[in-house]
Amino acid sequence: MDGVFWITMFVGLLTVGSWIWYYASLGKRISSEEKEANRDLTYEINPFTGSSKHTNGNKKV
Repeated sequence: MDGVFWITMFVGLLTVGSWIWYYASLGKRISSEEKEANRDLTYEINPFTGSSKHTNGNKKV
């Protein structure tokens, strides 16, 4: 019983840590995109990649 608790806690903390890392890195990427564009890109950024650029590397027009 004690081993199951610690394994569950470890996996839970690992999962929470992964989500925190994901959102922190996404915020950092969005911030750098906004600094590069010199404007707010709130409604132009893809929420999954944190980029306002197309996948082929060209900027949106």
